[in-house]
Amino acid sequence: MTVCYPLIDMFSGAGCASLGFKKAGFKIAAALEINPKRCDVYEKNFHFRPIQKDVLKTSAKEILREANLRKGSKFCVVGCPPCQSFSKLSSTRMIDTVNDPRSKFVLKFAHLMIDMMPMAIVFENVSWMIRGPGKKFFNKYLKKLEKAGYYTVYDIVNASSVGIPQNRERVVAISIRKKFLNKNKMKKLDQFHKIKSKQIKTVRDVISDLNPLQSGQMDDDDPLHFTRRHSEKVLEMIKHVPKNGGSRKEMPKRLWLDCHKKLKKGGAETSYGRMWWDKPSPTMTCRCITPACGRFTHPTQNRGITLREAARLQTIPDSFDFGNSSVDGIQSMIGDGVPVDLAKHIGKHLTQILAS
Repeated sequence: MTVCYPLIDMFSGAGCASLGFKKAGFKIAAALEINPKRCDVYEKNFHFRPIQKDVLKTSAKEILREANLRKGSKFCVVGCPPCQSFSKLSSTRMIDTVNDPRSKFVLKFAHLMIDMMPMAIVFENVSWMIRGPGKKFFNKYLKKLEKAGYYTVYDIVNASSVGIPQNRERVVAISIRKKFLNKNKMKKLDQFHKIKSKQIKTVRDVISDLNPLQSGQMDDDDPLHFTRRHSEKVLEMIKHVPKNGGSRKEMPKRLWLDCHKKLKKGGAETSYGRMWWDKPSPTMTCRCITPACGRFTHPTQNRGITLREAARLQTIPDSFDFGNSSVDGIQSMIGDGVPVDLAKHIGKHLTQILAS
């Protein structure tokens, strides 16, 4: 019989990780999120409100009280501390990772885990957490958990390798208290990052059934399936990008933006690029419906992708309710979220590990 473990979702956002773990059989006991708009969306979909508070000002006792759980009992925690400080783009945005206050969230998360002592912890973050500027903080995180009695496995997971229609590389670290481990559990835990899907899902698989749209048009049956109205210049640029994977560099140079003409080879190459029908999409970001910000142009239609298309590429179901959030707010929630089916994948295998 499968055990239904309680789960606390830290930095919950709109609730993508919560939804994935719920689909995997977990019972969501509590969530923590500072953004009131995201708390509104979370409450609308899960019928309870997260603790709306800055994690740096939150105690383990407060979270456990909200979840109705005791320290050290059989519950799990998932957390994705804000990652802008550790992003590959941090250097281009002139972010000082060491002194950026958001970097403190990783160590605060570790301190909260030690004060709560859950049975298992799932830590998810950008790949540069171990490849670049976040490594110092991640190593401290690991050492603190090890000292507290946790065994951790971690590696970079590309969401496309586990059946998500999106190339999205993330560090996934799973920590389990050694008192709950045996040889069989440890063996399964050590194998977790080697689990791959037999089928690669593509852009075509998840958005090809949606109604075609022109620039500035909305689907009457789906308020999230609309495209922003592009200027005449942008629309002309998009029309000259070859369909199904074309790059902005393939459009006539007379249409290049001045900023692009000044770039060295390889700079902003994905800007205004089209997705491929038969490949996973690029990583959905907080600007994922803006063609200037990446390969976010429809494979064949002359427009940027819609919120509905971005949500589906994040495996967020059409039934998920974003309420009356603004376009930019929804775009940000989608880009910041853990792909729902990636969270489900992690939760499913974590349950199997704990039950073995």
